[in-house]
Amino acid sequence: MTHVTNAIPRSVEAGRWAISTVFLLNGAGIGLWAAHVPTVQARMGIDTGMLSLVLLTIAGGALMAMPLMGGLTGRFGTRRMVLLSGFAFALMTAVIMGMPSLPLLFVAAFLFGVSNGALDVAMNANASEVETARGVPTMSSFHGFFSLGGLFGASLGGVLVGQGLGHGEGALMVAVATAVVLALTAPRVLGFAAHASGSHFMLPRGAALGLGLLALLCFAVEGALVDWSALLLEERTGASPASAALGYSAFSIAMAACRFAGDRIILRVGAMRVMVIGGLAMFAGLALAVLSTNFVMSSCGFALVGLGAANVVPLLFGAAARIPGMHPGAGVAAVATLGYGGLLLAPPVLGWVAVHSSVMVALGALSLSGIVIALSAGVLKK
Repeated sequence: MTHVTNAIPRSVEAGRWAISTVFLLNGAGIGLWAAHVPTVQARMGIDTGMLSLVLLTIAGGALMAMPLMGGLTGRFGTRRMVLLSGFAFALMTAVIMGMPSLPLLFVAAFLFGVSNGALDVAMNANASEVETARGVPTMSSFHGFFSLGGLFGASLGGVLVGQGLGHGEGALMVAVATAVVLALTAPRVLGFAAHASGSHFMLPRGAALGLGLLALLCFAVEGALVDWSALLLEERTGASPASAALGYSAFSIAMAACRFAGDRIILRVGAMRVMVIGGLAMFAGLALAVLSTNFVMSSCGFALVGLGAANVVPLLFGAAARIPGMHPGAGVAAVATLGYGGLLLAPPVLGWVAVHSSVMVALGALSLSGIVIALSAGVLKK
């Protein structure tokens, strides 16, 4: 393994760590938002129904930005789009936490979604190019950095909320730090030749549609935990807002650890078996989290979900890259389209379900996604 790494140019390795840093910063911003959701809801005095509309606005902004960014990365190159969307995301991370009125919160939510969706497409496109340049499977580690960032952001957010800095003051400090780190990282983000007619965003078709729907289910679980895990812990276990943020932290740290070890696990156990075990772990973990009234047990449930979900998406992306008659990049982009749609749309949809029942029922129903994923492991053979 050492001789392969030594053959990789230093500039490519520097580019790998630079885009890994961007994944980390993006995850931290999402984790920070997850920790602030209950505080924002309380400050605005809104119920779960109105909160779900705010989350839907974030999803709408992101989904509008994704196809546009796909075209822009093809026209202007991924490096430029990573940096532009990265700085925009840092700004909106601070803005959304401190809005003084509900109308302004909706405006900020839309722009937060736009910046996050744009960054999501740009950084994954750049990561794909870096992986190709390295000639070594690397995508799992990029997503591991995103999960690690989610852990850091959620933990830091819990501390800020606990210290009375949850109304935008703390988020502003984090946003400034994020912008500084991004500026320092910028020179090392690799630039690749732009393709005016190319796009890193493609609509799913054929075999990619089935893989994309499975990715949607997996991302839906992750998106639901971003926005609803803290509220579930508050309702079911009586945890304080600061403590409740640790539920998402448990999910993030378990997912990050398993993603960093993903390539070795798949090599030893086999791809299909990893997907079956992963799906069953997602089901069992969510069931434990929603049924338990004990804070530690529910947090362990979230951690089990993280372990199970960690390598399902990399496996699906790998299968998408091998679809007969379809360019690898196009296959991955097509599956990612539906996958990220699940990440963004699941929280507001579950919010609607929660309004008519409870957060526990909404997340409990979502646990069935794990069963579907486990039963569908055969797609990796095709």
